[in-house]
Amino acid sequence: METQFLQVRNLLSPLRLFLCLLTLSVTISTKSFASMQRPDHVVICVLENHGYSQVMGTSNAPYLDYLASIGANLQEYYALTHPSQPNYIMMFSGSNQGITDNNLPSGTPWSTPNLGGSLIQAGFTFKGYSEDLPTVGSTVGSSGAYARKHSPWVHWQGNGVNQIPSNCNVPFSDFPTDFNLLPDVSFVIPNQNNDMHNGSDPARIIAGDEWVQQNLGAYATWAQTNNSLLIIIFDEDNGSLYNRVPCIFVGPMIEPGNYFTLGHDHYDFLRTLEEMYALPYSGNSATAEPINEIWRINAGLSKLATDTWTVKIAPNPISKDSKIILENSELYTEIEFQLFNILGSKILEKRNISTSGPINIPVDPENLSKGLYIYKIRNRGHIMASGKLVVD
Repeated sequence: METQFLQVRNLLSPLRLFLCLLTLSVTISTKSFASMQRPDHVVICVLENHGYSQVMGTSNAPYLDYLASIGANLQEYYALTHPSQPNYIMMFSGSNQGITDNNLPSGTPWSTPNLGGSLIQAGFTFKGYSEDLPTVGSTVGSSGAYARKHSPWVHWQGNGVNQIPSNCNVPFSDFPTDFNLLPDVSFVIPNQNNDMHNGSDPARIIAGDEWVQQNLGAYATWAQTNNSLLIIIFDEDNGSLYNRVPCIFVGPMIEPGNYFTLGHDHYDFLRTLEEMYALPYSGNSATAEPINEIWRINAGLSKLATDTWTVKIAPNPISKDSKIILENSELYTEIEFQLFNILGSKILEKRNISTSGPINIPVDPENLSKGLYIYKIRNRGHIMASGKLVVD
């Protein structure tokens, strides 16, 4: 039954893609895109092997329940596969990179696109904090209760294309007490005694919940008044609950509540962070749906929250005469246009485009290979629209 559900979910992506190609104009609610603010710091803690109903709303995880009550509690969030390791790799790179088990991958370090590498290439900072990692930059498969299968950035550790320097792979003991010193984005990986992996229920759920409170509770409190974000996410369920797992976002930019949007998954999680930091898409995040519904509208965007705008690119498939046409363009004086190939690599960026009158699309299709491309239109650092372009 679980496999059937995931297959149906995955079949929707080609259908959505096909419909996008047929649709030449899109009405965008600015609440979805304009309000995805970029935090000063994002900390992501990944826990293990439990479904939503095993953890949330029980007496065994009172701190996670508390975080869900002050943040966005995604009640229909799904892992992608079993076992653990490919889920971590997929949420980090948009692909399982050919890995379908928990064995130490061969052929590393990889050079495929990934979240950490993209952040670093874009000028942001990234670290992975792993409890019981023996030394900075260690590539061992296990040490004590540390397991490399839960720390995917290690598979890209190196100095080449899309790779991540060894000083970004650090023990959790390096997690700063002054949270202003945190990198832009970081992962926190408890060891297998503290991430709900080892032991039996309910003791391991209780232990994991207490670990999060003791080790990240101060950050969660600080984040609320310091424009920062905490994300708690589980890699997979225990194999019996359709892979529906807890996912909680906590921060001042989040609109608290229970969210029932069907079918968000690890690729959507990755796409959300890529949108937040204006990164190219990695792997299957290119056709994923960012988690847009949870963001609070701030005072500076209150006017935009009640308005919509229409983006029209025509003709599409594009020609030299294709134009970007904006309705409600009086809301914006300038836009930025970005174009990506289907693998998520940025191939063009044009800034400071005036919105007075029809806008010639800033790309010559004769300079592009035939195929499908993804565009983003931004204003004041926010993604206002994204969609597909065809070159034939």
